[in-house]
Amino acid sequence: MSGRVVQKPLTGLRVLDFSHALSGPFATMLLGDYGAEIIKVEKPVWGDGSRQMGVPVEGVGAKQTDYFFGANRNKKSIAIDIRTPEGQAVAGKLAAQSDIVVENFRPGVMDRLGLGFEDLRSLREGLIYCSISGYGPSGPWAGRPANDVILQSLSGLMGMTGEPGRGPVKIGAAVCDLSAGLFALSAILAALHARESHPEGQHTEISMLETSLNMMCNYIPSVKSLGKVIPRLGHAHAQIVPYQAFECLGGEFIMVGAFSRKFWLNLCQSVSRPEWAEDPRFKSNAARVANKNALIAELTAIFKTKSRSEWETILNAADIPSSPIYELHEIVQHPIMSEQDIVREVGPSGSKLGVVGFPVRSNAWGDERFGAPAPGLGSSSIDILEDFLGMDAETVSDLVARGIVDAPQENAVTEE
Repeated sequence: MSGRVVQKPLTGLRVLDFSHALSGPFATMLLGDYGAEIIKVEKPVWGDGSRQMGVPVEGVGAKQTDYFFGANRNKKSIAIDIRTPEGQAVAGKLAAQSDIVVENFRPGVMDRLGLGFEDLRSLREGLIYCSISGYGPSGPWAGRPANDVILQSLSGLMGMTGEPGRGPVKIGAAVCDLSAGLFALSAILAALHARESHPEGQHTEISMLETSLNMMCNYIPSVKSLGKVIPRLGHAHAQIVPYQAFECLGGEFIMVGAFSRKFWLNLCQSVSRPEWAEDPRFKSNAARVANKNALIAELTAIFKTKSRSEWETILNAADIPSSPIYELHEIVQHPIMSEQDIVREVGPSGSKLGVVGFPVRSNAWGDERFGAPAPGLGSSSIDILEDFLGMDAETVSDLVARGIVDAPQENAVTEE
């Protein structure tokens, strides 16, 4: 592949991104990773609300924080006040030349601004419009505010997370936001695939409540129909045994995931209990779940007889899924992150920030996965208005002077 330019699969498509915080920006960042051009529409002065989340960072564009920087690569930023008729007109002109629109306001907000699907589909044949909301477009909860922590608590995810006998615990990652973004991505890609047969365009709608429940799809049958209750199990699993962490000699922990018969048999040999393979209490996963307390008590005692490093060697040699329990800072600094180019620092010299790359590689279109760093607020405003929409300098200056468009002097950064 060396020596030739390989286009990514979405090269030539344009996305108009009205979304903020995390679910929508995550989806559009991935679309950008696949090659689409992303034009991010933000509020003048403040921008996307995530520009106020996390730690402010200087030298990588106006109004940058570590939070925003990590979820907005490969985008151009234009700051427009879409609450004004003039701002709505500019946004409409951008939509008329875009293939995809993404928004995650509460249902009805974009319609009231004249930027809903029905408003914009007439401007662009075949427009794919994706809306992400907390609870869907209708129903008694539709107008409620929503974010990741609210959906973690409401969906049951938080309720099943935590130590036995103790209170619920929020999952460290924003899984409800990020899963909504992934479902939005899949919906957009499906709509692109079907665009020839749907020339009228499509409005895809994503509910964070539904995407969060889909993250627990393996539990729903037993909870809904079999009367089961999923308890808080800490680092253990309600349906698979053994599938949890064990304390080793010296107080460190190792995670063991013997989720198949092969791995269970290998574990029996590794802990010097070959007889367990035929023990009726432990012979099948169902039996191990039923006799979990007895089995885990024995394994707990066994794992405390050797250090974590010793168990790592033993379990890896036996091809058993296992791992030390790392803190995030430990795995991010692990040599494998640089050896396999998983995490990299990007941005101008002296102001580089670490980001995780796009996790998809392809022999057809290469493996560049970091792209351009997240843009400063409004860094492309002037270029988009003049070059993309063809506005003259006087019109642009008037929009800036009246605060309809925010155009900081600082230009978008590029990776050196």
